[in-house]
Amino acid sequence: MVSSECKTEQLIKLDSNYGITNVSLNNPAKRNALSKEMIIELVKALKAISSDASQKVVVLKGEGNLFCSGADLDWMRSGTNQDVKENISDAKLFFDLYTYMSNFPKPIIIWVEKFAFGGATGLLACADYVVANKDAVFGYPEVKLGLVPATIAPFILRKTGLSLTQAYMMSGETFSAKEAKRMGLIHEYCKTSDSEDRISVLSQTFAKNSGEAMMASKHLLNKIVDRMEIDGTMEQLCCQSIASARVSNEGQEGVNAFFEKRNPNWNKQ
Repeated sequence: MVSSECKTEQLIKLDSNYGITNVSLNNPAKRNALSKEMIIELVKALKAISSDASQKVVVLKGEGNLFCSGADLDWMRSGTNQDVKENISDAKLFFDLYTYMSNFPKPIIIWVEKFAFGGATGLLACADYVVANKDAVFGYPEVKLGLVPATIAPFILRKTGLSLTQAYMMSGETFSAKEAKRMGLIHEYCKTSDSEDRISVLSQTFAKNSGEAMMASKHLLNKIVDRMEIDGTMEQLCCQSIASARVSNEGQEGVNAFFEKRNPNWNKQ
């Protein structure tokens, strides 16, 4: 049984009521960035919810009136001092999280406030329904750091298609909630003041459905759409790609330039 008590000392907060579990990323001081510890806690929380027959819907959001800035850059920075094998291990945490969410047996609704970048967009791609604040912004900024959006790539590609995925992943340009909806990355946007009511209606709509039927439908749809199967081979390809980028000359230069608040050496303008 998932506890209905909020665990404020943890990186993930849980609050369960009437079959709906609110899961909150709880590190607003770091813009709810996905750290190694947060990912481990999030997977642990989702597994507990998965095995709890009384819970039918998950609502994922961020504390501090913001969603998630993506991967924890301090963690990413430490990767420049690791070898490829260690970086592959880190990348697997992301890939395994997205895979688990994609196959999660219960509906996942996400509320995006302010922004979702990089690794955070992977969460959106794996959710069943995404609502964003109308002023929220999105993007895949990895190439600006000399990195590759590798672990999110297959999940984003499946969600939005090659043309839009390629355009925004290669440009690193941010885009609006309106554009994210056009792409299919989110399903709708609204004012923050309306979000609580809208999320409540959505949650109740999902909760009234047959849990077994929703699970079977999700499984079927994943099987149909996965002509490009997300399997062990795909995981190895993606994790190797980001791990190699992190230890590359430009990957290290890009991350260091970010923290040193300067342009990387390929962009001296």
